[in-house]
Amino acid sequence: MSKTKTKQRRREAKREHHKKLAKQSSSSSRPQKPTPTQQSKKNPAPKTKETPSEAPTATANPTATPKPHHHHHHHHQPSQQNHPIPFDTYDRILLLGDGDFSFTHSLAIAHGCASVTGTSFDSADEVREKYPTFPPIASDLAALTPPVPLHHSVDATKVSSYKHLARAEDGEAWDVVGFMFPHVGGKSTDVNRQVRANQALLVGFFRSVLQLPPENASGAAKQTQHAEKGKGKGDADGKKKRKRGGETKEFLRMGGKVVVTLFEGEPYTLWNIRDLARHCGLKVVESWRFDWAQYPGYGHVRTLGAIEGGGGWKGEEREARMFVFEKVEIEDSEDEGRRKKRKGKGKKGGKGSGSESEGDD
Repeated sequence: MSKTKTKQRRREAKREHHKKLAKQSSSSSRPQKPTPTQQSKKNPAPKTKETPSEAPTATANPTATPKPHHHHHHHHQPSQQNHPIPFDTYDRILLLGDGDFSFTHSLAIAHGCASVTGTSFDSADEVREKYPTFPPIASDLAALTPPVPLHHSVDATKVSSYKHLARAEDGEAWDVVGFMFPHVGGKSTDVNRQVRANQALLVGFFRSVLQLPPENASGAAKQTQHAEKGKGKGDADGKKKRKRGGETKEFLRMGGKVVVTLFEGEPYTLWNIRDLARHCGLKVVESWRFDWAQYPGYGHVRTLGAIEGGGGWKGEEREARMFVFEKVEIEDSEDEGRRKKRKGKGKKGGKGSGSESEGDD
């Protein structure tokens, strides 16, 4: 076969191939009729409205009632809040028997009390010798503006007789006088003797704060006191009330507070501090469990001083109670005592209930 014929056949084969491709492309470009299945998808049958009888029910069982939802109420017990401290920011506060002055430090720095004066029964040298915690405390208090006054060799039973403590720094009467854990000290094992000595300490403290003469006052002082009392009763209108200390400036303002903290349990409960305060003319306001954590930096110190090596019991680990008393007019206190006495007589075998709020036990 010649080369010319071979080329012609190849050209014809190409033409036939191109014709087939042209037919396939033309057939694919034409619109195809939809199949019955495709037609049903494009044009779905119109929906018919359901009659009430044909409507599906909400539940499988029409007579069944829906179950009520049970709400679980979680009862949260209210958090027990600490009792507010009896020292306000701007109170004129005088503290007695503050061994290393750590309570003074806590009120001034942790609580921001602006007018605090601290005192100790010991001299300055004795405080430094007994309590190694005192020097840094004194430095902190001296660095404040104004510095916190610290006084030594102050007897709580004669506190109102000291001229430099007769008034607060601004010349006004004190709002609060506090005595933290009063104790006469000593190593006596005679419980009765210790009780009597500490009762005498408390009574002397109360009477001095109220500017009353000591219980062992001379006969002349007692006669003067009775004469003033009789004069008050003899007033025509009967409304004039006898003031403590006569014309002397008040040491503790009327309505001011006396705060004392004691350990719980014997022998401290044998001191009967409430009765002693009432006997001196103070009103018992309330008492509550003392919370050491409310006074950061405060640590109880022994009257005899720190023990070498840190031995012995720690006051912070013991239960204690804080008592608050109020200075009131003498007549108010006496009238209250008479009312309680009459109330006690009216109850057979019963005791008159005091007005004190015990707080949280």
